[in-house]
Amino acid sequence: MKIVIRAGGQGSRLWPMSRQTWPKQFQRVVGDTSMLRATWERVKDAVKPEDIFVSVNKDLVTRLKEELPELLDANIIAESSARNTGPAMCLEVAWLKTLFGDEEIIASIPADDYISDTSAFHDLLKLSENFIKDNPAHILTPAVRPAVLDTGYSYFKTGDNLAKLGEEAIYRVEKMIEKPEAEHCQKLIDSGDYYCHTGMYIWQLGHISQLFSELQNVMWITCQDVVKLINSKEHAKAGDLYDALTKMTIESAITDKAPSVAMSVSDRIGWSDLGKWHIIKRMLSEEGHNLIKGEVIVNEAKNNLIYNMSNKRVVVVNDVEDLVIIDTNDTVYISSLKNSAEVKKCLEKLREAGKEEYL
Repeated sequence: MKIVIRAGGQGSRLWPMSRQTWPKQFQRVVGDTSMLRATWERVKDAVKPEDIFVSVNKDLVTRLKEELPELLDANIIAESSARNTGPAMCLEVAWLKTLFGDEEIIASIPADDYISDTSAFHDLLKLSENFIKDNPAHILTPAVRPAVLDTGYSYFKTGDNLAKLGEEAIYRVEKMIEKPEAEHCQKLIDSGDYYCHTGMYIWQLGHISQLFSELQNVMWITCQDVVKLINSKEHAKAGDLYDALTKMTIESAITDKAPSVAMSVSDRIGWSDLGKWHIIKRMLSEEGHNLIKGEVIVNEAKNNLIYNMSNKRVVVVNDVEDLVIIDTNDTVYISSLKNSAEVKKCLEKLREAGKEEYL
């Protein structure tokens, strides 16, 4: 199995810490290790280091090399622009297919996940790999049992049990529901039949390339041409071709239309998506307690996330609760904790105001 770490996103929901020139996967959001570095450390013992690839925006390749100096240059898949996960993963598939052929199995994983039990994660990868070896006509995606209500995810209903190994299992996906409304989402969780999608995918190159060819033929042909041009050192032409692709998620491009989708599940891996401030607060701090990073003074305040990234000042917080306060050297973001993920709307207002330098 080969592993691709997807590190091309901007992570705008973690603005203003996450910026276009220094997105969240390169940030030390949790502890002293970047999300990208933590993901590398998590997978480097599951496969050989030369079997790990990283997909990243071309403007971040230098930063990537600084963060992962042991990553081989030949294992960097550089996107000329951000086209969302559909084209990004199509390019991964086209790239790796030229290297390994149809039989190879690929695990494509985000760079910004938190997983508490690495050993359990390795077990889940091994179960998934073995399942795809025996059932190559499936797309397999790891999923976890939702602990709390969150309408920002897709939810999968369990179908037939297809495989089991210890505490890990694989089920046919009977139904997919994307980002349900809060009341509906709570009913899905209460039923016990639904698992939360993690954004990870495991597939055989021959099968997924065939699906791209059938379901997104223009995208597939374009990505194959991009790989050929890159290998011929014609990077400008490759960039022009790739940049013309329509932005599209992998779900809308492929997996929502695929005939056979299964999910591998584990209650041990301790997965969380570190893509939103309220999730980070929930994961790292008890209810009612403040989560603080940097030089912060608090008086009579509770259940806040307060990150002071500035080296110029102290942040003093008095008599407030359920807030997100992020202070950088050039920007301060203050939001209710509940709706802090709505920061994307704030970024649109910054663009409209001509303040792109803060993005």
